[in-house]
Parts: sequence; structure tokens; C-alpha cells
Amino acid sequence: MNRGSAIDKYEILIVDDTPEQIEMAMLVLKNNNYKVRVSTKGEAALKLLERQKPDLILLDIFMPEIDGFELCRIIKQNDEFKNIPVIFLTSSDDEQSIKKGFESGAQDYVTKPFNATELLARVNTHIKLKEQTESLYLANRELDSFCYSIAHDLKAPLLSISKLIEYLSLDYYDKLGDDGNSLIKNIQKKSTELTAIINHLLEFSRMCEMDMKLEPINLNNLIQSVFDELMLAQPERTAVLDMPRLPEITGDGIMLRILVTNILSNSLKYTAGRQRAEISVEYTGHQYDYIFCIRDNGAGFDMKYSARLFQVFQRLHSSKEFEGSGVGLSICQKILKRHKGKAWMTGETDNGASFYFSFPKNNK
Repeated sequence: MNRGSAIDKYEILIVDDTPEQIEMAMLVLKNNNYKVRVSTKGEAALKLLERQKPDLILLDIFMPEIDGFELCRIIKQNDEFKNIPVIFLTSSDDEQSIKKGFESGAQDYVTKPFNATELLARVNTHIKLKEQTESLYLANRELDSFCYSIAHDLKAPLLSISKLIEYLSLDYYDKLGDDGNSLIKNIQKKSTELTAIINHLLEFSRMCEMDMKLEPINLNNLIQSVFDELMLAQPERTAVLDMPRLPEITGDGIMLRILVTNILSNSLKYTAGRQRAEISVEYTGHQYDYIFCIRDNGAGFDMKYSARLFQVFQRLHSSKEFEGSGVGLSICQKILKRHKGKAWMTGETDNGASFYFSFPKNNK
């Protein structure tokens, strides 16, 4: 975003019903080359937002019709406006209002009657932060697109190489001898592993680009059906799933199925050495979100390496112990971030692992 010229100014929306405060804020902002629009009511402010998106909102708490807290919540729940910084205008000794303002989604506050220097400093800071955030977002999008393109371009020649190796093995099996055929098998194995990594990379990139279709999700049905499907592929295993009645959530059905598949696949993979695999699901409800936990009695991990868990291609176990690409947990984190949630894990070596994730109650 380049706002170097006076023609292309940053725009501030002031939502306040006090003429003196409006006049002072306008004077300070206009003298510093900001474009200013004003609304004295919440409903009118929402209409102004729909017509033209500002770069920042100065929002009074106490107003007619809709108070500042409710208006801020409405703004932050709208995907089009949620990244606009909101600075509350509040009384200097009103600690409860300040706390409530942050809970509503505001980025900062200025006490009234405000000091011109402080107001300008806070506005400048949040405008700069917004610009940097947008630049980082665009850079990440470009990087994801680049990774997708590279992975996609690598996949076709790799599949051709795999096919050529297969033809070589079929046509020259008798002439290659035991050592030659053993070498061919190793090449095929490594080729398959690399194809799997590329497929995971493509899936990882798609998590950033996929449009989300939100719908009600019955978590009990989802988890049970994924577990049953995974067990069909390994009927010799003994595994039990313990799960209470879980709350219904709102999310993208495809993404959440990928999330649950990755979590349960890991639980089954790392319990392979157990005579009886035990997987349990728990949850707790909080004011704004749920915390879910999927626990297993598998190989676990050393917590001192936990920071590496959600990084792409980072693994805490060797491929000789457990197969995998090191991308699954990164995909889980991407999916949860798209749903305004977050994942983390705890574990203990040879004593199982617990996959935790937060998920908002009101995901719209």
C-alpha cells in the first residue's frame, strides 16, 4: 500500500456523537494529511463502511442505538472489515470499559479528553502496523503460490521417472541380477516417498487458497467415521476410541475431515507398537471457544522438541521408526487458523501424546 501522495491519503472513520471530540480529532488528523469521515450513530457507521472501507476507526463507547462494544463486535465478525484497526475512545478511569473493548476486538484505546500528540501517535502506529500486516499477508500468499507451482511442476517429471523405473524393472529383471534389482527397488521406494512429499506440499498450499464453505458439523459422526475408515485399512489392529457427546461446531466440512484424518492417522501410527491402541477425545467449553483434546497411548515425544512439531518437514521420529512426510501437523495448524483456532501438543516419551486445538463457538 503506497500512500505517499496527498491525493491518496489514509482514511479515518470517526464514530462519535460528541461534537467537541469530533472537532478536535478532525483538526488533529486533517492537519496531518489524513482523510476523515464522521458518523454519529452505529447504524450510519455500518452504511459508511459498506460504501468505503477506511484504514482505521476511532470508535466512541457510549452512543445511541448501538454502543461501541456491539458495533466493534459486528465489524470484527465481518470478513470484509475484520482487519480494520479499531481504537476506542473512552474515559480515563474506566478500566472495565477498556477491558471490554479489547474483548470486543479493538486494537487500542485513547482516553478522553484526549491529548493530540497521543492520539496522533496511536493512529500512526496502527496505520503502520496494518500496512506491514497487509504486506506480510501478500508476501505469504505469493510464497504459497510459488510453493504450489514448484511442487506441481516437479510432480509430472517425477511420475515419468517412476514409470521409467517400472519399465526398466519389467524389461531387464533377469539381466540386472539381485544387486541391480535391489537397487531398482530402493530407487522406486525413494521415488514414491518424494511423490508423497510433493502431494503433501500441494495439499499444504491448497489450505491457504481453498474457499471455505461453512456448515454445521457433528463432531461425533465425523471422528467416528474417520476412525472406522482408518481401521478398515488395518484390520489386524486392536484399537478403541473413547468419546463423549461433543458439541456441534461450524466449519468447512472438507477441511475438518482432513484435520481429523491427520490427527487420528498420527494416533494410530504412533500406537503401532502397542498391543491395544487407546484413543480418547475430551473437550472443555469456554466463553468464546471450545478446547478439544485427542489423546493416545503411543510412542509420545520429548517436550523439549515441541517447538518443531508444527513446522513443515520437521519430524521428531526417524522414518525408520515411523513413516511420514512431516507435513501433516502443519496442515492441521493451517486448517485451524483458517477457522480462527489454534493447535498445540503435549507428550511424554513412550507415554503417549495429546493433540489440543481451540475452536470458536461462533465461527461465522
